[in-house]
Amino acid sequence: MIRWFSDFVCGSTPAEFRSTYGLVESVERLRGATKRSVFSAMGETTAVGKVSEASVRLQRVIPMVGNSFKPFFIGRFEMRDGKVVLAGRFTMLLLVKVFMTVWLGIAAVGGFVMLLGERPRAPNAGFFVLQPFVMIAGGFAVVAVGKWFARNDAAWLSGDIERALASPGPVAPSMLSDADAGAVPMTLKGTALFLAASGMMAVVSGLTMNRLPLGATSAADLPQLGNWSFVYAGIVLALALGVWRRRPWAWQGVFGLLVLSGCWSDLCDVRDANGHGSAGGR
Repeated sequence: MIRWFSDFVCGSTPAEFRSTYGLVESVERLRGATKRSVFSAMGETTAVGKVSEASVRLQRVIPMVGNSFKPFFIGRFEMRDGKVVLAGRFTMLLLVKVFMTVWLGIAAVGGFVMLLGERPRAPNAGFFVLQPFVMIAGGFAVVAVGKWFARNDAAWLSGDIERALASPGPVAPSMLSDADAGAVPMTLKGTALFLAASGMMAVVSGLTMNRLPLGATSAADLPQLGNWSFVYAGIVLALALGVWRRRPWAWQGVFGLLVLSGCWSDLCDVRDANGHGSAGGR
């Protein structure tokens, strides 16, 4: 049981990749075929991570898809019989392993305490007895589902690494994003359509702002937005087009817009609170 748990949560798969190039060139080719930042890979599925002679850590990044249980390739370049070998393993991050081990361990201890200790006599006592075991089952289910969604990541990363170290000629990141090309555009299209719908709603809001809504008795009751609705609509529609066409600046703009929207909402809340406070004081 302990061996199965260790393999399920903390297991790893060894992997080696032989290079047809020298050590320095192998490092440079793999570095040129991957990206360093997750934010630089927002437009396409690609390999992201650190690449150096002493340490290589790569993950498969799919835009707008997060998975803490996906495998990372962790290894280093070595010289064996005059040949360059990238040796390492596919495994989950250490932080994820520690978190899941602690969570499942605490749930297991709680379950044994419930079984061996005195059971409460409340009407719903059975629920409290089974709760730790439900948490254990839920933890295993979360890990299993995460691994299932990332079941192709190791093979995908292996193909990218092999092409970078074995194929003749220059290697560009665009060569490494062919796998699952149909899965990513659906996410991008959904995001772009959502942004476009938000932009159109802002246009409609700006065009109908001169009409008094229910409960408003005068134009003073209307939000004083001026032409900001149309400015917002133009920005959002431009971001939607950029996301659709996989432009990295569009993803950066989306995150920036979210931050600005949050700040604007907080500013409006503070303004409304001050207005209500002053009105009450009068």
